[in-house]
Amino acid sequence: HLAEAHISLAISLMLNEWDWINSEKEFKIGIDLNPNYATGHHWYSQWLLYHGRFDEALNEISLAIELDPVSQGIVKDKGIHHYYHREYDEAIATGLQVLELNSGFAPAHRLLSLAYAGKGLFNKAIGANQKWGELTRNRTKTEVSLVQIYAASGLKSQAARMIKNIESGDLGANDIRGMALVYAALNENDMA
Repeated sequence: HLAEAHISLAISLMLNEWDWINSEKEFKIGIDLNPNYATGHHWYSQWLLYHGRFDEALNEISLAIELDPVSQGIVKDKGIHHYYHREYDEAIATGLQVLELNSGFAPAHRLLSLAYAGKGLFNKAIGANQKWGELTRNRTKTEVSLVQIYAASGLKSQAARMIKNIESGDLGANDIRGMALVYAALNENDMA
């Protein structure tokens, strides 16, 4: 009868098993048990976002923020919702709001980098990406993200040169996904 246990099970089913039906069931049970549990609404909003149910997802993440307005992760994820819906101004405003809570919160800089790039503000995207890299100290992810920005901005020759250095390194699953996005932006569909 613990909301937290049902939400934890829901997250595990969602992220580890991709069991969408049972994960939603567990989210609903957890939220019914404790409708004031911000994390439950937060993670259920992610589930809804993955399923393209944007309005419901935005309602859930907004409720999570009402319940925990100083949670940097929850507020940042509202910005991610806006980013995925191509509402870049809202995503930028949300990223800046998170930085008011904590200027050193690395995921907010990543959100800003994505949103600036989406809006075509590539110099700002590069600056936010650099700050994200400084805070996370993850050189590979920072370089992959930088190449994505270069490719999207039309600096295709610079992106192509950088790819060679990155591919010789140790790439994780998210890095490989990032490289697929780079190749797509370079119109190299077979490589993507």
